[in-house]
Amino acid sequence: MDNFNDGLGQKFYGPVDAETSLPVRNHSRYRRMFWIGFYTTFLSIITLTTFRFWGRTQFRHQLWSDTMIGDEPLTYTGSGRELFIGFVMAIFTFLLPFYVLVFAVRSLFERGMVSIILTVLSVFLLFMFGVAIYLARRYHLSRTRLRSIHFAQTGSAFGYGWVNFWYGVLTIITLGWYAPAARIALSRRLWSAAYFGDQKIRFEDTPEAKKEPVYLSFALSWISFVALTVFLWPILSEILFLSVEVTINESQLSPFVSHNFWGSSLYFASLGLLGFLSFAIFSWHRAVMTRRIFKSIRVGSISLTNRITTLDMAWISLTNVILIVISAGVAFMPAQMRMWRCIANRTSLHGTIDFATIGQSRIGAPRQGEGLADGFDLVMRFFK
Repeated sequence: MDNFNDGLGQKFYGPVDAETSLPVRNHSRYRRMFWIGFYTTFLSIITLTTFRFWGRTQFRHQLWSDTMIGDEPLTYTGSGRELFIGFVMAIFTFLLPFYVLVFAVRSLFERGMVSIILTVLSVFLLFMFGVAIYLARRYHLSRTRLRSIHFAQTGSAFGYGWVNFWYGVLTIITLGWYAPAARIALSRRLWSAAYFGDQKIRFEDTPEAKKEPVYLSFALSWISFVALTVFLWPILSEILFLSVEVTINESQLSPFVSHNFWGSSLYFASLGLLGFLSFAIFSWHRAVMTRRIFKSIRVGSISLTNRITTLDMAWISLTNVILIVISAGVAFMPAQMRMWRCIANRTSLHGTIDFATIGQSRIGAPRQGEGLADGFDLVMRFFK
């Protein structure tokens, strides 16, 4: 049996395939990551957030080097200077002009025209979100190495932004039902344009990947979310009533504010049970989607598998929220490390990598970091 500790004393167990040639393991320590998060937060306050670029770089150096593929550690070659320059460039080339344009529109046009122009600008902003995600991923891969061979990302950032935008539109039109297909299609677009050295990475709908109940888990998540929203509506509506001056009769009150003890107890018990089931189902869907994506990735003769479970996903997600809240955000980096480690320690590579036959990639690497993504606060969308 294989096991690992999540840093809070909780152990997870899972089978190890005897035929696995290259197990993936991460041995990051919570105490070390908490220290990096602490001094990054402290120095960022003193430097008016400027130090966060160097703190984030140190975190990645540590996390990458703690991750072993077989006997080889990953290496992160990015720098805080690159992140800082990329952010400054994003401010002056996009973010600042965008906000100046918004201010000018509000100042020069009448209300009706302002609404139309701001709607168009909002649509453009959604398009740029996709561009930012792609640029950040390209930087991450270009600064990741395994045994001196670096990864690379090709393709068009604007092309990805366009596709990501329209998938978002389809997801909204279908009330969310297109989301699983969009997630898989976007993952295919990203991974199919990635390289390890001169080896092209493939994203295939393998039999193992297609066995994952992606759409069943999503359907149950969607239904449970709708049911939870219906249950929460009386509370939300009464909070709205409390914010405005209205007059309502006692008969109109839900159990949330009524004086019926048993009715209130039954209501909240049902709400708690439904909330727990919704969280469990959503965690199941996240685990299923993670396994689906990993099982679709191929590099030469290497195939990937992932064994993350619903319990893993639920435990890590819940305790990460608790960690971040009670630490006032200081434990954000340890929380990220715990999710990375959970996924890594559930991943295995089948086959062998012949490093002698893999040439170095000739794809040019970006000179700056994920400045646009940092501006949009999308830096940690690495596993999309």
